Amino acid sequence: MEEFSVDVLPGEVLRWVREDASQKRPRLWVRAAREYRVDSDGAPRTSAEDDVNLLSATGTLEISPQSGRGGWTLQLRAEGTAELRPASEGDGLDPDAELNLDTFESEFLNPEHGEVDVTVQFEDPAARRRFEDWLERKLRS
Repeated sequence: MEEFSVDVLPGEVLRWVREDASQKRPRLWVRAAREYRVDSDGAPRTSAEDDVNLLSATGTLEISPQSGRGGWTLQLRAEGTAELRPASEGDGLDPDAELNLDTFESEFLNPEHGEVDVTVQFEDPAARRRFEDWLERKLRS
């Protein structure tokens, strides 16, 4: 599978997803998720008894044709804010929490979070052509 960067604004992708979802028969499969990462080595220690972890979240929005025959997946990936948490809280985190589109947008697509990577994966050259045709139609709308 090949992966390439796509020069499109994340807000445009969200608009396309919302427009599709408002249709009687949506054509896109959409999944938004939050994944936590715990970095216990990078957390500052204030005392020997202070056992904390640096916790960060990554948000991913995946979009593919509903039929499953498109052979491409468009992905938005954004880092969330990092925070210190007691190490004991790390065990209760859902490692791959599904999100709705509004939660994904509010947590990961705002200016203080920085860059959002927009990429597409293709199964084969035909899938690449189908994606390019779809993207061209979306950019004209």
